[in-house]
Amino acid sequence: MEPENTRAHFTVAPSSREQWIYFLLIGCLSMLYAELFSGASQLWFFNVWSLLVTFPLYMVHVLFFFNLALRMKKTSPVHLYLFGVLFGMYESWITQVLWIGYSAEGPMVGTFLGIGIGEFLALVFFWHPILSFMLPILVFQLLILSVESETPLIRRILPSHIPFLMKTKSNQRYIYVIYVIGSAFMAVNYQGDLLLALAALGGTYTLIYLLYRKARTYHHFSVYSLRVQGKGIKIMVIYMIALYSIMFFGYGYYGGRIPGYLPIATTIVLYILFGWVVKSSNPAAESVDIPLSLAEHLVNMRDYRKLVCFNILTACGFSVVFLGLPSPLFVVFMFFYFTISVVGIYIFYKAVRLRNGQTTECLKNKYNTLIEAYT
Repeated sequence: MEPENTRAHFTVAPSSREQWIYFLLIGCLSMLYAELFSGASQLWFFNVWSLLVTFPLYMVHVLFFFNLALRMKKTSPVHLYLFGVLFGMYESWITQVLWIGYSAEGPMVGTFLGIGIGEFLALVFFWHPILSFMLPILVFQLLILSVESETPLIRRILPSHIPFLMKTKSNQRYIYVIYVIGSAFMAVNYQGDLLLALAALGGTYTLIYLLYRKARTYHHFSVYSLRVQGKGIKIMVIYMIALYSIMFFGYGYYGGRIPGYLPIATTIVLYILFGWVVKSSNPAAESVDIPLSLAEHLVNMRDYRKLVCFNILTACGFSVVFLGLPSPLFVVFMFFYFTISVVGIYIFYKAVRLRNGQTTECLKNKYNTLIEAYT
């Protein structure tokens, strides 16, 4: 549930049609960063499997875990990262990638207690928490900030996310690195197909823009517009149970993709461990007023357009390089993969340490640091 000072804003709930625009928008953002940046999906908006399975999977997972965070009042970036770790565990039951790897050759660097080491570190500790979950929510708020409104910022975005939505050099550095990695992964997994990269990115960004143009016309366009009521939660739970069951038994068990009982047991233990880490953490402070002096330094659509252009140019550049020098680019690909695996361990460690420190005092100190940086 959101803080009391945000609840008062929603005296009239958004219509179902309006809310579906928000849901589709966050789903497209998750598809962009999770599937396109990894090169796993291509022209997904023309593919039946992607439209019926992959897209709903990401949209529902983002909505489910974000609503869980709202209800538990654990919506800080640290908390969302930990929820994203739980999100990433779907790669066990649904795709079985954590158990048998990306291909028939098996896990990249072996297994530990039945879990692929390389796959687990990259997907569960980095890719899904950050690209599938956190980044779509942050960009969703960036789009919100691009709309003029008399509604106070605290009722439109999450105050604890302000440090990640500022135009700071460190934020720019991190996001551009992510875009470089995503562009390189696309080029390698698309086998240097320049037209395919252009079509996939162009089509996805067009969908995001059209949904954003529609969303900005609504009064309720805020991060809290992603909130799902009780009936919606039940529908999502039923959908997820059905999806996990069908993919585990239909795709996994009958497809011979379940390597035994050990990986299943380890996966269950990991769910319990990660769930305990989230549950045992203290709530986040989201009722701190956002200083007006910081508002003019927040990111907006102009900044996002630069990222879009950078993404397209970089993906095209890497694609051209792949056509001429595939082996060196594959080495770069493996270097990036190793890097995010190591960085993922560090981020998880930091998140576990910081999960109980997302207090009002901590957030105010972050605001003061940002104010000093801009004065």
